[in-house]
Amino acid sequence: MDFKRIGWRALRQALLFACGIGVVVALRFGLYACTAVLLLLSVWLASVAVWSVHVTDSPSPRSITDAATPSKAEQRWLGSLLDQTPAPLLVLHPDGVIHTGNRAARLLFRTDDRLIDAPSTLAHALNSPSANERLTVVLDTDGGPSAFALSMSDLVGPEGALRLAVLLDIQPEIRAAEAAALRDLLQVLSHEIMNALTPIASLAGTAVDLLSDQTPASTAQARDAIETLARRAEGLTRFVDAYRTLARLPPPSLKPTRLGALLGEVARVFRSRWERQRVTLEVNEPALDFDLDLDMDLLVHALMNVLSNGAEATLAAPGETRWVKLTARARDNGAVLTIEDSGLGVAQPDRDRVFRPFFTTKAEGTGVGLSFARQVALSHGGDLALLPQRAGTGAEFLMTI
Repeated sequence: MDFKRIGWRALRQALLFACGIGVVVALRFGLYACTAVLLLLSVWLASVAVWSVHVTDSPSPRSITDAATPSKAEQRWLGSLLDQTPAPLLVLHPDGVIHTGNRAARLLFRTDDRLIDAPSTLAHALNSPSANERLTVVLDTDGGPSAFALSMSDLVGPEGALRLAVLLDIQPEIRAAEAAALRDLLQVLSHEIMNALTPIASLAGTAVDLLSDQTPASTAQARDAIETLARRAEGLTRFVDAYRTLARLPPPSLKPTRLGALLGEVARVFRSRWERQRVTLEVNEPALDFDLDLDMDLLVHALMNVLSNGAEATLAAPGETRWVKLTARARDNGAVLTIEDSGLGVAQPDRDRVFRPFFTTKAEGTGVGLSFARQVALSHGGDLALLPQRAGTGAEFLMTI
């Protein structure tokens, strides 16, 4: 009796069973990344059981064949396990034909085996050069268009190189995130508008009462109330304008632009505004300049928002040295920009809220600058993040484009 072969078979079955349990638990608790990993591991184990050859120290042709060929019971068990996997599985064969790998895939694409007319977005994603890319595809389902995260893995089978793909439905997560964002936005809007309208209504009523007395003293008080009312109305107008700016962010008009030209323009705008208040700007450019596809106007505006926040932070900090530093370096197909200042940094309770629209710690602030800057970075395929606070330093932001 070949105990080694029996041991390997038992180990594969145990691992597959554990992966199946893990998939069920991960799906129940919404751990979709873990689900993808477990599904790919399950597919890999199943593929090993079907195609791999377990080579012993001194294998004979007979023993290799026997070890590589699973029994019919094993094949049925593995097929049943894959068929019950809730996430659709696809297999891209060397000839370019896409086959369904389980029942979920057959139901999604309404086919018994191969995809005759695969959606172009799916076919393009499956044929991407690297299986490690993080891709999202939108497919038509019975419930309408739905977004799927695509996790892929390459392996070699009897027919050549195969690509296995797991489709994870992320549409519920997207809808939940959209609903949460809408609730947050409505809460902020209602809070800000009520904060502005309540004193306006009160001042208007006070002015009416004072004017009804028709005395010099009450008329003077009414004038003061109306002037305050005008200032509050102007503040509400600024808030609405800030909201419109954020809501109507135009798509970037991308043009090949030298990174040095962008940094130079930002430096000129910054110094024209802040040098009079003795805030210095240090710009560190990469050794070799290079071109990027970007929208100069939008990025100058976005970077000025971050740099101006840093300048204001330096003015609020004790000491005579007030500086903001902008450092640029190259990265794959883009650039990384770091903005530092000599201020006091961002208070711990505010660190998770600085990018929230309309959140501000400044008396005259609108709370739009950093949110706008992040939206511009995202529109350029990058992001804007607040880096962890370092002892003895101010705030440090990282923008990728």
